[in-house]
Amino acid sequence: MNSSDQFNPMQNLGFDILMTMEVAILKRHSSRGYQVCGMAPYFYTQLFPQLDDGSHCDSPWQYSPMLEFFLDEAEDFFEAAPEIGSYISSGIWVEELDSGEELPLSATARVLADAQLLLVQAVREEYAERVRILRKARVELLERRKITSALNSFKKKALYDSLTKLYNRGAFLDILQNQIANLRTYAPNLALLMLDIDDFKKINDDLGHLTGDSILTQIGELLRRSLRKNDAPVRYGGEEFAVIAPNTSLPQSLLVGEKLRRIVAEHDFGIDRQVTISVGCTIYRPGEDSREFISRADAALYEAKHNGKNVVCQRDPWTVHVSSTPGTRA
Repeated sequence: MNSSDQFNPMQNLGFDILMTMEVAILKRHSSRGYQVCGMAPYFYTQLFPQLDDGSHCDSPWQYSPMLEFFLDEAEDFFEAAPEIGSYISSGIWVEELDSGEELPLSATARVLADAQLLLVQAVREEYAERVRILRKARVELLERRKITSALNSFKKKALYDSLTKLYNRGAFLDILQNQIANLRTYAPNLALLMLDIDDFKKINDDLGHLTGDSILTQIGELLRRSLRKNDAPVRYGGEEFAVIAPNTSLPQSLLVGEKLRRIVAEHDFGIDRQVTISVGCTIYRPGEDSREFISRADAALYEAKHNGKNVVCQRDPWTVHVSSTPGTRA
């Protein structure tokens, strides 16, 4: 440990005492980033291999499924900025040493004034019957973790379009309703953009559906790269896309639409022609139904198609005014 580091448990009686109690101390310095402090106790060096530079393992959860299970809870705990003195603890689980000895362990995530710690402790009392129970609990917890992982996977598949990796239409409606419900709380404006690939049927007819799928996939990637983290790009259906853009005013929505139109028009899709999109955009008018909101964005998209394609049109929710950017006429 660097001598200039202010957090030095070897100079602190409290941490020396923890060493005698066989507690391994890991100081958190970033998300899932830890540093072993002081001398690691015997059980720790037996269970978790040293790093290549000879220092003690600072990510023991890589070798212990049960500790990794607790680490997920610990990281959520730390990220929530708990008060000084707060802590959460794992249950007791059992690890096996190279010697075949079974060693009960527990872990604690604790917040001090100047540090966030993960404490891994050997439990030295007799736990013959408890070991049997803990083995069963370990199996159940790991099985639960697999089930949770599978459910999360299914949930993700239910929310995303498999081809473009964007949100699907079902997720779009949920996200839009949620944004509308929280509009006053989180942002003063909510913009909606509808995008459609120009002459996509002709591309499919001339070059085949595999080429069409490739274009859809590439546009999905362009949208993910070009939008803000809080924006929600959606494959609305077929060759039509949508973007839900929180905290975006009416003039800003036109700029966003023009940015996306230009990015697509300038992108090399690897085919013998230019691919363009038409874009319609608007913002939410407080009190209106979400269907009205979507319909107005669709109407703006229709105007863009009617005006020659490869353009962006915008509908003001309080007037019948339509504005557009010229783009490059297809």
